[in-house]
Amino acid sequence: MFAAKRGMWLRTAAALLLVAMSFDPSPAQTQLAQVEAEIPAKLAIVRDLQRALRENDRSWIADRIRYPLRYHGRMVAVIRNRDDFLRNYARFVFDRLRTAILIQDPEQVFENWQGLMIGAGTHNMWLRESGEGEAARYEIVTINDSR
Repeated sequence: MFAAKRGMWLRTAAALLLVAMSFDPSPAQTQLAQVEAEIPAKLAIVRDLQRALRENDRSWIADRIRYPLRYHGRMVAVIRNRDDFLRNYARFVFDRLRTAILIQDPEQVFENWQGLMIGAGTHNMWLRESGEGEAARYEIVTINDSR
């Protein structure tokens, strides 16, 4: 789904940029570069999250969470800060969640106005983009791991 949306989105963006380029080429070229950079950023965050889970890199994951984090699993919890997440990591990241994220095809990530959902069914993480320009990055805002 992501690959099909990406292709259609890129064709539409390219057509609009061609029209814009006839007026002033420099802003259009800048916009095209931003469009092209946005897609690799989405793929990169999925691959980086998968790597962190494979390597059990708790610190990397904790650094990409927007606190407070909502957790829906065996219990409903609000994770207030990095220390709380790291101290209770084993309670929040179970095998089903890990597996759902690890088998996710980075090009088939579900996306809507709420952000990116990485995983499947009731075992997923939601990420949203925050910041602008060089400071822009995706942050984990919700973990769902219900049975």
